[in-house]
Amino acid sequence: MAETKTSETRPPPPPGPKNFIEWYLLSYNQVSFLGWFWILYLTVSTLYTNDYDYTKVFEVTWPALKYVQTAALFEVLHSLLGWVRAPVMTTAMQVASRLFLVWGVNYIVPEIHSHWSYSSMTIAWCIAECTRYAFYTFHLSGGIPAVISWARYNFFFVLYPVGVFSELMMVYQALPYAKLIDPLYFYGLIAVGLIYAPGFPVLFSHMLVQRKKYMRGDVKKKSN
Repeated sequence: MAETKTSETRPPPPPGPKNFIEWYLLSYNQVSFLGWFWILYLTVSTLYTNDYDYTKVFEVTWPALKYVQTAALFEVLHSLLGWVRAPVMTTAMQVASRLFLVWGVNYIVPEIHSHWSYSSMTIAWCIAECTRYAFYTFHLSGGIPAVISWARYNFFFVLYPVGVFSELMMVYQALPYAKLIDPLYFYGLIAVGLIYAPGFPVLFSHMLVQRKKYMRGDVKKKSN
């Protein structure tokens, strides 16, 4: 008498992190999202309560901004260790440019803190980072809402140019004071500002490639 074998179908694994590294990355992205959302709230509320006087934004946001942005160094480490798929060079360039503005410009030249470019830079950074960390959080949790994906791959068209223009404006505003501090610092700021010329297209084209992949995947889903 022949025995009939019944194939047991295992239920699919539940969505969400599967190991310690994914749990760590989920926690990192959640904390980072909260940090940038808090800075965005401080910026917008300060502008609103002070009749959009941008000169007061720095003193309210700086204590949080310097730590939250510096914590992005972990992202370079994540990329080096292969925990994320982000290219090491692109990640390092983006983090380095941000830290340059935080510690290499704003920390050294307090005279520029009341300029409007600090507020526009901070808002662009906050919206971009909140969108990015929300995207990664949902991705690690098992499903990304369509609105988050759309924001991730479309907001950068506005946020990147606004952010870069604001950063360059801060460097430009710092130049007269940098010359008084040290000629080497003055020429160093000019050199870094010139690096933005080839650096911006690299970062922007990286996002265009990612957007193209997203759009291809979205079209495939709709056609199925």
